[in-house]
Amino acid sequence: MPAVRPRPLPFLLAALCAAAMANAQASPAYGVEVCTVTGTSGEYSVRVRNTGTGPLARADIAGVRLDAGGQAAGNLSVELADIPAGKYKTAVLGRHGDSVALVSIATYVSVQGVETRQEDLYAGKVAHVSPGSAVPYTLAPLAVRGWTVVYGSKLGPKLEAGSAVLLIYPARPGKKRDATRPEAGRAPADVVPLAPCRAPAGGKRS
Repeated sequence: MPAVRPRPLPFLLAALCAAAMANAQASPAYGVEVCTVTGTSGEYSVRVRNTGTGPLARADIAGVRLDAGGQAAGNLSVELADIPAGKYKTAVLGRHGDSVALVSIATYVSVQGVETRQEDLYAGKVAHVSPGSAVPYTLAPLAVRGWTVVYGSKLGPKLEAGSAVLLIYPARPGKKRDATRPEAGRAPADVVPLAPCRAPAGGKRS
């Protein structure tokens, strides 16, 4: 019976390197963090930071101008182009004296030179909390009417009634996006707080 020889050190190092590369590739290539900014001169802005390892081709921000009664009185849209990994850009939705609110964000990546929608994010609020329910949260739009989404589980994140949140949906190829509301009957993949930006971060401001 032939003797089994130990594998040489270079082979083991190559195997370890391959495992490390596999773990690195398992980390998300694309993702964003979103927060809001109210400036000293009264402007209202939305900051989108690229948390992935690859560049974002663009982010489309949709908002609404609000009237004195808090109802939508006009649509707003801002495009942020070319957000490098780890950097952020800021969309100014309103100036001094304006009353505005965020509605949604769509992020795009470039795949073989073609822009492809990556995620759809909708600004909402926790409209109702049902403790002990299998889906304890009812989420409603932050600034427009016409949709509600039930979300969560007993092991899910704790959300406070009335708090602002972002509903995150992976984009569906070939599915036309509605910038005003999530796809009916589809639960979000994740829900995260939508909060004021804590402090300026490194990156380019648009």
